[in-house]
Amino acid sequence: MNTNYQPVQPQERLEILDLLRGFALFGIFMVNLPLMNAPFVTEMGKFTLWPDPANETAEWFIRFFFTGKFYTLFSMLFGMGFYFFLKKADESGNNILPLFRRRLGWLLAIGIMHVVLMWYGDILVFYALFGFLMILFRKKSPRALVIWAVCILLIPVTITLALVLLFDFLLSQPEMNEGILDGFAQAAADMELFMARAVEVYSTGSFLEIVKIRLEEYSNILGGIVFFFPNVLAMFLVGLALAKKKVFENLEASKGFFVRLLLFSLPVAIAGNWLMAHYGAKSSYVYIDWAMFWQIAGMAFGGPALTFVYISILAHCYHKGYLGKLAEAIKKTGRMALTNYLMQSFIATTIFFSYGFGLYGQVNIWQGMLMVTGIYILQVGFSTIWLSHYRYGPMEWLWRSLTYWKKQKMKL
Repeated sequence: MNTNYQPVQPQERLEILDLLRGFALFGIFMVNLPLMNAPFVTEMGKFTLWPDPANETAEWFIRFFFTGKFYTLFSMLFGMGFYFFLKKADESGNNILPLFRRRLGWLLAIGIMHVVLMWYGDILVFYALFGFLMILFRKKSPRALVIWAVCILLIPVTITLALVLLFDFLLSQPEMNEGILDGFAQAAADMELFMARAVEVYSTGSFLEIVKIRLEEYSNILGGIVFFFPNVLAMFLVGLALAKKKVFENLEASKGFFVRLLLFSLPVAIAGNWLMAHYGAKSSYVYIDWAMFWQIAGMAFGGPALTFVYISILAHCYHKGYLGKLAEAIKKTGRMALTNYLMQSFIATTIFFSYGFGLYGQVNIWQGMLMVTGIYILQVGFSTIWLSHYRYGPMEWLWRSLTYWKKQKMKL
């Protein structure tokens, strides 16, 4: 049997998926840049470096329209990519899973390097780890995959509800109330001290000092894995289900599906993201209370719902040709998604960290939104020029070459 697998060639791609990837890159950067400019504890403890109405409005806008929507979109596209990768096995009769595991292994290595050298907020490590779990679901029907996805989305909501009810009960006990509140207050004080130390290190520290505190921040993220990352696996499964249903392979035939998806998702998106934006401005992961629960619940369902709204609108506009040359440009960016994702981290950390321009904590949230837009426009231009000469982005070429253990042809 022939086992000489080859990567997907440019002419074989579903271009709507490249458009969605390019769109997701903009949304991810809009969420990530403020977190690259402030310690993660500002999000966990609801501290802020910019307590003024303009920045609070900008933060609310990002939380409603961007937070929890675009890493879920990327996750869905990853699940679809898993399906197309496995199709090679169906077409050849060979076992492609060892190759898929190697592909995930290299993605894991790239993600670890991203964490160590650039930014604690990397998503690639979890994509790789959850990718191994995807293998267990490869033969499930679309209906079963959606049921699994909903159940996984309920994990953070259920855990948070249980914690809130537990602490409500404990706080109702006079002999325990004071000790628990003192513990919450001490945790908040520790976070505030860490925030001050992190701002100083990122602003003035050496590269090695920055690596050390970045890994400390990464360990804090791992503590919240059950609250944030089930959405990643759930959307992997949704993407696999959509790929099996072939909804993106014939947009004309799928018009009715996208209309139904939009009508079903829109009210959930509005309600869920209002909860997340409203209570996200009030809640803290230090204090386990009902505000925290409503924020988690809003993100769990409002995030994916607004993702589906975006997908439905983009699929319709792309099919009708409304986006014109803009779609063509964004598709180029999506074809180089890994390169552009890592490039965003490189550019932002160079702007903010001490070994670059040292502007850490000095760029307001609304100013960061303008910065994201400008950098993304430059990425669109760079991707267009690059792909006029080469088949793949540089990181895509490296990942493919390592996956197939063979140097891929780069030039057109």
